[in-house]
Amino acid sequence: MEARLVETAQRYYNPQTGIFTCTIPGIYYFAYHVHCKGGNVWVALMKNNEPVMYTYDEYKKGLLDQASGSAVLPLRQGDTVHIQLPSDQAAGLYAGQYVHSTFSGYLLYVM
Repeated sequence: MEARLVETAQRYYNPQTGIFTCTIPGIYYFAYHVHCKGGNVWVALMKNNEPVMYTYDEYKKGLLDQASGSAVLPLRQGDTVHIQLPSDQAAGLYAGQYVHSTFSGYLLYVM
């Protein structure tokens, strides 16, 4: 049954929008890891379009830096979770051939 739950949950992450929509109510762990270069980066973890937490990284000229965040969230059916850059003044998110940013979530237990 556990493998079926994971497979079902994976189908409700939309890679085009970056939004996870909960279909299995439970306690989830979400984490993100981003790189910044060329500007500061400010990332928000959002639940139902409301910020849960923020991570900020101040860019140092010429360097590649990293920022991470994570949270344990109770979700009901239909709740959404995503990350966003709340300000274009701190949007120094960087990606390259071997430099990737990640957003992941795991169902810890069903409610």
